[in-house]
Amino acid sequence: MASAGSSAFRRFLNSETGPKTIHFWAPVLKWALVFAGINDTFRPVETVSGTQNLSLLATGVIWTRWSFVIKPKNYLLASVNFFLALTAGMQLTRITQYRLKEGDSPSQIVDYILNGAKKPVAAAQETNSSTKAVSSA
Repeated sequence: MASAGSSAFRRFLNSETGPKTIHFWAPVLKWALVFAGINDTFRPVETVSGTQNLSLLATGVIWTRWSFVIKPKNYLLASVNFFLALTAGMQLTRITQYRLKEGDSPSQIVDYILNGAKKPVAAAQETNSSTKAVSSA
């Protein structure tokens, strides 16, 4: 009985996706991105980056699929990327719901996600005038 358990552990240890390879450690360390995305649910939605979460969603979807295509199949990589896409999608849903409550149209929401918040015109003019005053002094 003990030898069966130790041989299973030895097979895992020496497998193509075991802890002696990058195929194990890269997905393990990538879980930090998933935990950071979960932690972002406690931040105000105005401070969550749409472009960052859009790129994490794309990365998660692409690499989840790719994990099943490559040899050896890497289920650990597939799982971390699936959850990465899930948390990024959750954050994008939060941003979309927030912007809809603010009265934005769907095209404005897409623009907000891709480009971030626009600075108010008055604040931008103050920044330009203070920069000109400093440079002319």
